[in-house]
Amino acid sequence: MNEEETFAMLNDGLHYDSLPEPPRQLDDGGIARWCVVQTHQHSEGLAERHLSAQNFRTYLPKRKRTVRHARSVKTVCSAYFDCYLFVSLVLHRQSWYPINSTVGVRKLVMSQGLPIPAPHGVVETLMSATDDDGILHPDILLRSGQRIRVLDGPFADQLGILDHVGKTGAVKILLDIMNRAIPITIDRDKLAIFS
Repeated sequence: MNEEETFAMLNDGLHYDSLPEPPRQLDDGGIARWCVVQTHQHSEGLAERHLSAQNFRTYLPKRKRTVRHARSVKTVCSAYFDCYLFVSLVLHRQSWYPINSTVGVRKLVMSQGLPIPAPHGVVETLMSATDDDGILHPDILLRSGQRIRVLDGPFADQLGILDHVGKTGAVKILLDIMNRAIPITIDRDKLAIFS
């Protein structure tokens, strides 16, 4: 996955305000920005621990998933974005070079020799939808009345209005078909916020 795909993944389907909270001002007068760190496979937690030990502020959104193995089923926590986490940096005042040699880290996502900061508000919005255990609940980001676009299935590329978000991830939307609002139920991962 390249850097452009990473930012497309972060922006796709998420609604965020331009600046839900002001950027964190550090003692030296610089403004901290969230940057993306690419990790080795299944090493997101390891990289987060080692970055935190070096006094870097990190954010690793997690999800619960069901794993089946040898006739046993268990629920485990894993990274929401496989092989990625976020680190807060003041780009021109803070040394970020040690990040690339940290255990579990593959590299900082960079362009022209500098880490690329995530767009304002994206990581902050993700953090606002994260519970105390670090589990990201993206359905919190959805609100009734939002305009959405269907991404997949027989109604692909149709625009509609979000009506209700269920606990199982199913979303009820109202599609405008032949000048009538027709309710349909669709999986959360098959729609995106239309701005």
